[in-house]
Amino acid sequence: MTLGLACGPILPASLLPVSRPLRLLPFKYNVAPLVSELSWSPELWDDFDLRTNHPQSPHREMSDIIVRYNAREHFSGDRQAFNGPHDAVWWDAAERLPAALPIIFDLMYRVQGERLGMVLITRQPPGAMCYPHIDNGWHAGHYEKYAIQLASAEGQAFHVEQQTLAPKPGEVFWFDNSRKHWVENPTTETRMTMIVCIRTRFTEKRMLCQ
Repeated sequence: MTLGLACGPILPASLLPVSRPLRLLPFKYNVAPLVSELSWSPELWDDFDLRTNHPQSPHREMSDIIVRYNAREHFSGDRQAFNGPHDAVWWDAAERLPAALPIIFDLMYRVQGERLGMVLITRQPPGAMCYPHIDNGWHAGHYEKYAIQLASAEGQAFHVEQQTLAPKPGEVFWFDNSRKHWVENPTTETRMTMIVCIRTRFTEKRMLCQ
């Protein structure tokens, strides 16, 4: 498999069922180059820890790398304003993790994306929990969430309400972040995921049906 490119069919994004808040998609990526780049740049983790630094955050046991979001210089200490309407831009991490870009743009193509929002890489240490929560705010309501699994192990699980998925490295899934979701890692292995927020030509219609 060539660098970053997916193996599998183009996804007819209109077929994503709103009645199923979690779905494994029918293609996968070669994530080994990106995982290698992450190992070469450990200083990227939690360089900007807005999601994880609050003691009540559902992500408080996680670590993050922001690859794309609202421009960092726009943050004045007001979380709500920073997470409000904006045009996302690439952060410095994008230059340090070039293997992420072919994956992101191929995914945009496959789901018929029209606008790219946040790109976030998350790391869940052994024994850590991402606690049950619903994503709120402008960004969560404007984009849909796709996830590419970078590292995982048997026993780890992603949950959305009554549905559970245990994706393997390279697999891609879509989930409805307006439903309660959480991630468990009771294993001795680290779990890593790249989350890509995309508004497709079907997003508005799907959200109206939720």
